[in-house]
Formats: sequence, structure tokens, C-alpha cells
Amino acid sequence: MDRALKDFDKRQRAVSMKHRRLAQGYVTRLNRNGTIEHRPIKRVPFVSVKALAMILAGFVGFKTLLVANLGPEDYAQRIAHLASGTTVERAGAWLMGQDPASLWLATQIHGLFG
Repeated sequence: MDRALKDFDKRQRAVSMKHRRLAQGYVTRLNRNGTIEHRPIKRVPFVSVKALAMILAGFVGFKTLLVANLGPEDYAQRIAHLASGTTVERAGAWLMGQDPASLWLATQIHGLFG
């Protein structure tokens, strides 16, 4: 009885999940047996603008903290050392390069690490 109850619960969850997906849009097709079948529309997940902005702000904030903690000269030396490395290190040096926003923010919060 326990196994039958688990199988029923599993089928019920599958039907509920398919129903939720069908509620967001579906396509009606004729399958190879001649039965009409509703299939959920396949949606490609996307990243929202808000999420991209938060990731960018976090990245600039991380660079700001590094520049403020190390100082602009030491940070530039470390980036130059990275730029002379492998392809992955050069890509990291390009990403972590000093930009005006992180430099300005680092000068504003430099007193916290002084």
C-alpha cells in the first residue's frame, strides 16, 4: 500500500507541474497516434535588467574595495603582473582594470582603510 501511495503522489505532482506549465501558454499538436496533445511553450530563461545592474554594482564595489585597500599604485602593479600571464590571466586583468567609477569611489572611501 505504501508503494502505491508513493506512485500516486508522484503522478499527482507530475500532473500538477504540467498544469502549471500549461497555464503559462501551450501549443496544441497532433501526436503520431492521432491524439490531440497540449505541450507547454518552451521558454528560454533570461536575466532581468535589475539582476544585471546588481551584478555590475557588486563587481564595481568589489573593485572599489580592492583599490581602496591596496592603493591605486599597488593595484596597478598587480594588474600589470596579471596582464603578462596566460590568456585567462590577461582576461582577468582586462576585467579588473581600473575604471573611473571604481577609482572615484575608492578615493571617497580611502579614509576607512587608512
